[in-house]
Amino acid sequence: KAVDFGSKGAGSSPAFPILPYNSLAYLVNHINIATTRKKPKIKVLVTRKTLPLLKTLHKVGCISRYVYVSKYKNYLRLNYAFLTIPFFKQRPFFKSIRLVSTPSKNYNISLKALKVISHSLRSSIAILSTSYGVIDHTEALRLKTGGLLICILH
Repeated sequence: KAVDFGSKGAGSSPAFPILPYNSLAYLVNHINIATTRKKPKIKVLVTRKTLPLLKTLHKVGCISRYVYVSKYKNYLRLNYAFLTIPFFKQRPFFKSIRLVSTPSKNYNISLKALKVISHSLRSSIAILSTSYGVIDHTEALRLKTGGLLICILH
């Protein structure tokens, strides 16, 4: 039998939800699952780490809109976002989001490498974390900067 870490039997309290260890992977996986199940609206937990990525995905057009909600439950502050994913004739704007950097392995990319990779990306979009914030690869080329490669939208 598979272990269910979200149930009462595993020792988890429903008042305190399990906060994701890798919050970027949590956000990317929930968006990917919603697109494969063709669900236009989802609810995700938001942390300080995922909020800039959420804003960049909205700017790029991967998320058509989001509503940020903060509420207190048993002295614990929970931040949620209700996302709307754009669909056109039952097809999403993008096929999937692939997470590149993880907590155990970070992939930094220089400006020179970014120029080379941008030609091979074609219609894909790379999202980077730079000193200017979380931006897409075209903005990073315009600002002439490299950074940490977070994810790639296909």
